Amino acid sequence: MQNTIVTGVNKVLREIRQGTEFIVPDLSEQSSVLVFNDFENNTVAIFPVLNKELTRNENENIYDLFSYKAVTSTFELSSPVHDPANLSLLCSDISDVNFRLANARSLTITFAFKRAGKSYQTITEGSLMNSGDVK
Repeated sequence: MQNTIVTGVNKVLREIRQGTEFIVPDLSEQSSVLVFNDFENNTVAIFPVLNKELTRNENENIYDLFSYKAVTSTFELSSPVHDPANLSLLCSDISDVNFRLANARSLTITFAFKRAGKSYQTITEGSLMNSGDVK
């Protein structure tokens, strides 16, 4: 389970480091969803989705944490379309996740994981690291 937690948290932090500006939550607010812009001005959302099979096994709501990138260069406002290629699984076995902005460029993330009846919690800090340079 430790490997799952470390890998999942690292994937979330890597995704956030590609950002340039947080949209949701606002400063000093807490949310289970994180939305930010990346250096190409795409909008990225990180959000939990209920995993029905794990929820049934654990008798508690268990989520998978996904990232979805809305690519602005191909996005049609008049007819928005979900592109499955822009959806990626970041981590599983989450019973709770919260994002709280510490300031305009960094946030605190609280994760609660659960597997086989055992609960684990971790708190980590992440920041926007992208300078906006494009190669």
